[in-house]
Amino acid sequence: MRARTRRSGREPGPTQDGAGDAVSPAPVATCAPASQPGECRSRIDRKTLRANRSAPAGIRRAHRVAHTVGDRAEPSEAREFVAKALRILLEVLDRRRPVAQLNTLCESALVHTVGVLVAGDHTPSRALGAAVLIKFQLFPADDHAFELIAMYQRGPRRLALAGRVERTATGWKLTALRLT
Repeated sequence: MRARTRRSGREPGPTQDGAGDAVSPAPVATCAPASQPGECRSRIDRKTLRANRSAPAGIRRAHRVAHTVGDRAEPSEAREFVAKALRILLEVLDRRRPVAQLNTLCESALVHTVGVLVAGDHTPSRALGAAVLIKFQLFPADDHAFELIAMYQRGPRRLALAGRVERTATGWKLTALRLT
């Protein structure tokens, strides 16, 4: 169904559908004042959104999420650490690096567990080829910890991993890991 553009200068109001019932207009996306120059974020008209339950659930959900993001944004050093640690971890799992290189990045119990995986050749789908990190995302867990999910690829297959990084006195450390 295509939206019609009104040529008159008046505001669009409720319209009548075929059954004679009033239909409220769809949510209107406008440009809100930017927090930084050159930046524009879309804003949904709240009155219309509340009144019109026929708005797609995804729009309502995105509107809620956009307004609940707090001050707990991920620090760039955590993001850089996770990118480096995951790449090195995948190289260790592929036997392109020695397990000892994880000592500065991971807790000792995790280094031991990865060592057992590599020694016993229990790495998921290793026969498909080298693991390549595709993307990852961080979620705040505590004041000094983030949980992560990541996607990596081996040949034609995409696999996932999850983990946790914590800030210690010596820097960031990977403390938990789950491979699929």
